[in-house]
Amino acid sequence: MQNSNSNNTLRKRVIQLLLGALGASVLALAFVAYLRPSFVVDLANRIVLCF
Repeated sequence: MQNSNSNNTLRKRVIQLLLGALGASVLALAFVAYLRPSFVVDLANRIVLCF
């Protein structure tokens, strides 16, 4: 019984770490995108043209 609980806790921790890494990657990509102003303007124009 103890081994199953230990595996479940480890699995939850790994999932939390992977989600954190994914979130950090998305934020990093967003910040890198702002280093190219033309990309941001193009993206904003595409979003505005959808409406």
